[in-house]
Amino acid sequence: MEKINELNNLYDEFLKCSYWDLKELFKKAKTKEEQDFYMILSNMVLQREQKKVIGKQ
Repeated sequence: MEKINELNNLYDEFLKCSYWDLKELFKKAKTKEEQDFYMILSNMVLQREQKKVIGKQ
């Protein structure tokens, strides 16, 4: 159960991240795998923002 709470906290932290935050983390990444991870997350943020914009039209 504690592991699930930790994972929920991870999701909550992700929701607080902006595209620019993730871009900075991407720049500071030490490995290609880490860069890929931050790129995927930044794409998710962009998709979330696109949905908001599309929903307003």
